[in-house]
Amino acid sequence: MPHATTPRITPLALDEMDPEHRKLAKLGADTVIQVLARAPEVMQASGTLGAYLLSQGKLHPRIRELAILRVALRCDAPYEWANHAPAALGGGATEAEIAALSDPDAVWPSEDDAVLRAVDELCANVFVSDETWADLAATRDHAEIIEILFLVGYYRMMAGFLNSAGVPMKPGQPALGEPPAPVARPDQAARPASGKTGPDGKWTITFIHPAASKDLILDLATDGTAVSGSIFDTQLKVTVPIVSGTVDGREVAFTALVTDPVRFELSVTATVDGDAFTGSVTISGGGTFPLSGVREISPSN
Repeated sequence: MPHATTPRITPLALDEMDPEHRKLAKLGADTVIQVLARAPEVMQASGTLGAYLLSQGKLHPRIRELAILRVALRCDAPYEWANHAPAALGGGATEAEIAALSDPDAVWPSEDDAVLRAVDELCANVFVSDETWADLAATRDHAEIIEILFLVGYYRMMAGFLNSAGVPMKPGQPALGEPPAPVARPDQAARPASGKTGPDGKWTITFIHPAASKDLILDLATDGTAVSGSIFDTQLKVTVPIVSGTVDGREVAFTALVTDPVRFELSVTATVDGDAFTGSVTISGGGTFPLSGVREISPSN
């Protein structure tokens, strides 16, 4: 399918956006937010549905993201693919599964196959066949099937917008049909040890997402079994309190509720090894991604 090869709508500069839209842009997919910011009412209205489908729906993140990627393929939408291929990995899809979306001879589990066939039929005929509907209904209730129909419709709409407006991809993003390149963990330079062993204190953490890795500051305190403290996003300049958590020796787990600029839950599980912090963060509805970092050492250490 044809699509604009150069931007037809210039992205609004971050310093020209209102504060809420600027925060949304910094969460990821910044270019599309910067273009949509030229029609803020449309962005608000469409964003409500998009946010629900991505973070509050019933579909598992893996099959949701595979379905979105199939829409991107059927609509020849490279920007849509580039931004959702990393999310598919985080949702539990493998690189082989992402590559197989382009293979007409690929064999899928029956539950996945029904969803992907529904995507193909909606994109080609705007109709799900009786056979595919029966296969969907064999494992999914009506609410899930309705969600699939709306998911495909929403991302077909977004593909039309992205292709027509010529929203540009960023260098290094995966090309249409290709899985994301592996993301290297940041190097941790040698430095003096603090001598501490537990999770208490401040940690400089990198949340490793293939689309846009993020630097965080963890401020943790424990009382033997429970964890409290906060997470500070150095890019958004937002502090999120930890609402619950546990610690068992070197193992720590905690949950934080983000409400600004959008609402979602973060769950972290990690292991502390002296001054090293390694683990993963699960974003509600968004998947699981690695994180790692080091303890902040004060001059007195």
